[in-house]
Amino acid sequence: MQSAVDFARSGLPSGTGRRARRRAPLWLVLAAIFVALLALVPLAFIVWIAVQTGWETVAALVFRPRVGELLVNTVLLVALSVPITIVLSVALAWLTERSDLPGARLWSWLCVAPLAIPAFVHSYAWITMVPGLHGLWAGVLVSVIAYFPFLYLPVSAALRRLDPALEDAAAALGLGPRRVFWRVVLPQLRLAICGGSLLVGLHLLAEYGLYVFI
Repeated sequence: MQSAVDFARSGLPSGTGRRARRRAPLWLVLAAIFVALLALVPLAFIVWIAVQTGWETVAALVFRPRVGELLVNTVLLVALSVPITIVLSVALAWLTERSDLPGARLWSWLCVAPLAIPAFVHSYAWITMVPGLHGLWAGVLVSVIAYFPFLYLPVSAALRRLDPALEDAAAALGLGPRRVFWRVVLPQLRLAICGGSLLVGLHLLAEYGLYVFI
């Protein structure tokens, strides 16, 4: 079998059996380096301020109980919000793309509507309606509502690109709807879920105004 494969590849042009690699143009490399350096300017400024301030002052500010508490809260927020966002986004994408939900197009538009509202406005609105809303679970609730479209959009786009013939073939082999979803559909959504989850996680780490109110 291996000899047959080698014989078949012997008549193909070089680079067909494996992906050909090209060297990036010099101007593109320089542009990438320039953009990377610009992105690192704030970090360099922080390091410079830390050096000017002195290690003792920096250590006193960083290694204190309050910073540890904030770090734990941040980890809990991401660990709770991202899985809930995944479940909600995949369910909504399935309903709007693969079910006979009445008004599916309207629902798909409504699912991306939170992107038009800043996250801190979400928080302010919830606090106005429910004044006692505060704490970790309040942050999880508002975060999921504000940021799930970042995961819903790539998952719904991936569902539109999937070949339904694969699901039909799996069903013809005796798999039920639940097993077809877990064994055929969900593995093909892995990249979309990972990419959307990364976006949601980064927004959670960068957000400040949303959590000021709660």
